[in-house]
Amino acid sequence: MSLLKNVFYSVFWNKCPKCHKGKVFTYSNPFDYKNFDKMEIHCSNCDHKYEKEPGFFYGAMYVSYALMVGWFLFSWALNSFVLHMDELIYLALLAISMIALFSYTFRLARLFWINFFTTFEEDTTH
Repeated sequence: MSLLKNVFYSVFWNKCPKCHKGKVFTYSNPFDYKNFDKMEIHCSNCDHKYEKEPGFFYGAMYVSYALMVGWFLFSWALNSFVLHMDELIYLALLAISMIALFSYTFRLARLFWINFFTTFEEDTTH
């Protein structure tokens, strides 16, 4: 599997970046607003520690910012070239969608961030 496929598999299926077997987030539903941020400390399969050091996930804020900028650009292009909504309606819908997508973006950002620093090893089994 290529590097990009490994990263996307780990990110979109909530799997350990090292072995692709254990879960990173305890609960699978990113829209469970009570538990969306609950993470495992170690992989249940390979014992890989997810948070390398205190403050490790501060860098994920930059990834989250980039994801939200991407969402803004996509929605802006969709509105500008296809939908042609009034500006206030567009901004209200954009704000609502960004609030609704916060928990999903939070998870994606952390999963991408972990994958920046960990490579997949096919023969990692326990």
